[in-house]
Order: sequence, then C-alpha cells, then structure tokens
Amino acid sequence: MPDSNDSDGNGTKGWLDSLERLCRIPEEFREEVLPRTAALEMLRCGPETFDLLLEAGLPHGGEEGSELFDRLDLVNLALYSGSRESVPEQTMGYALRWMHDDPATLSTPRRWTYSVELSCDRADGACGADPTWSIALPTPDVHGGWVESLEIGPAGARLTETDIVGSGPGGLRASGVMVTSGERRTIRSKQLLDIVTEYSHGDYRWARLPEELMARPELVLSQGYAPCIAACLDLEAKCRAAGFEARTRRGWIMGMLDLAHSWLEVVDEDGAVKTVDPAFVLLARQHAERPHPDIEAAFTGSLLNRLMPTPHRADQPINGHTCGGTRRRPKHTTQIQAADDHTGGADRR
Repeated sequence: MPDSNDSDGNGTKGWLDSLERLCRIPEEFREEVLPRTAALEMLRCGPETFDLLLEAGLPHGGEEGSELFDRLDLVNLALYSGSRESVPEQTMGYALRWMHDDPATLSTPRRWTYSVELSCDRADGACGADPTWSIALPTPDVHGGWVESLEIGPAGARLTETDIVGSGPGGLRASGVMVTSGERRTIRSKQLLDIVTEYSHGDYRWARLPEELMARPELVLSQGYAPCIAACLDLEAKCRAAGFEARTRRGWIMGMLDLAHSWLEVVDEDGAVKTVDPAFVLLARQHAERPHPDIEAAFTGSLLNRLMPTPHRADQPINGHTCGGTRRRPKHTTQIQAADDHTGGADRR
C-alpha cells in the first residue's frame, strides 16, 4: 500500500532528499524526547516512508521500536520535504500569510497585546535556591512605536535598562499593549548592499535550531543553513570589517507564532539606520505562498512593524532564569496578538 503522501509531486523522494540535506544538530545541543507516534503525527508521511527515513539515517535516540527524536530535526525535515501535508509546512504557510500583503502595510502603526510568563523548567516546577528571572524589555520606540501600557509581577519585579527582572520562586510575568511601527528605507551603499544580501544568493536554507547552536555560525553556515542569529552575527562582523557601524538586535516577530527573532541594524552611507533581515528573505522565498513581489526589498533596509525590538543582541536570550546556582532555560508562555484599534494597524485575519 503506498504512503499517504505518494500522490503529491514529491512523495517519498521528497522526504529522502530533505533528509540528505538536513542540518545536523551536534549532540551537545540535541533534545531527543519525541516518541515515534508524535513524530508520525507531525510529519504525516506514513509509517512506510518513516521507516525508510530511519533506514536512511534520520537522527534519533532510544532503542529500536522505541525511538526518540529531536523536534527541531523533524520540523526542518518536514519544511523541505515538499509534502504539503506535514504540520510544520501547514503551520509555516499560515504564519507567513502576512507576506502576501503590500510592503506598505509594514510601515503603519500596529497595536498588539503582549504577555509573557516564565516558570522553572525543572520536572516538578520547584526552583532551586536563590531563583532569578529576566525578560528582555520591549522597546518599540527603536522603530518608531511606543509602549501603551506595561504591567509586571509578582511584587518585587522591576525594570532595568535592558530587562524586566525579578527574584524568588514565583516566576516572572509581563503584559501590556504595544504599538509597533516602521518606515520604508533603502540601502544606498552598493558595498553595504553586496554584504547584507550575501544570503539572498546561493543555496542557503532557513532552519529552526537551538539558540545556543545558532550563536555558533561556524557550525551552521558551513552546512548551508542561515537561521537568523547565525546569519546576523556573520553579517555584523562583515559590515564592521568594511567600516560600517552595525549591531544585531533581538526581539519578537509580531503575530507569527510569537517567535523570538534576530536581525541586523547598520548605518548606511546616508547616516540612516537600515534594518536587514536575511531570515525573512529566506522565509519569503522558501516557505511563503505567493509572497508579494516587493516584499524582499522591504526586508533589506526598512524598519518593520512586524518586529518588536529589545535592547538585547542576537546571541542574548529573550528569557533568563537561574536557580540552585545554575543558569537554566525557563518555560515560557508568550502570547502576542493583534488588537483592534484605530492606529491603522490591527491585523484582523
């Protein structure tokens, strides 16, 4: 009996071709916790194709028959399978639907409700000694927006220049209403344009990868993958070497899976800061359905209302937690949704 996706254009071959180019996550960054049943539900490739993928070297742990998989391996495998049936492909297509719109919509003010809650990642949820917490401070004013309201808790939480911070076993939370904005800008320097569009040429791919791995460009770019942190760190170094003032910035993608994101900000020869988002260019080319023909140009120079800046740099985490003398990765619930308003920017889709 053929697999469920053999009727499409790629079938099993698409899965095997994707596996051949899969970005290999080193052992130190892997989290093999997803069982076979969950993997099949995510990929929707059918058990026969899945067994072929295992035979062909799909990375996994556990014993035969009880294999365990890294979720990000499966996401990246699915995104380049061409099946159109997998959960990652369908989710990505939905998340990128805003790339259909005229880029002029990226310059108008947009109003968002924002909420982040942190808790300890220990199995029992109980922190070790002396817990501390941090959430990167939203700074929409960097791109012409503003903070309409911001509430933080529990008692004792406070603001610093770069973060919302707290201590104690109660976690940390922040919520409010933010207005983001943007401005259409064009890179004037040919030299700068040549540098920052490096990943627009060739055969680079975008991938979901652990943040710690993306902060090691030498381990990722060499495999032909250019996720946001790795690409921006590399471009920052190249811009500076060419004499341009540049920095990376960390923040959130507004209205797209509530993802943390990184981009490059560089001072052009006209003295204006230009925002460069190489990951958005790859996403538009590789995963958006019918993207607007001018959208890539907007991602190479313009300030974008789809980005919420923070003071952090690309390789600095959005959320932080320590307890028991150990730095940990906190559990987080992040919700960023378009709010109905009269600023001209409410996303009602």
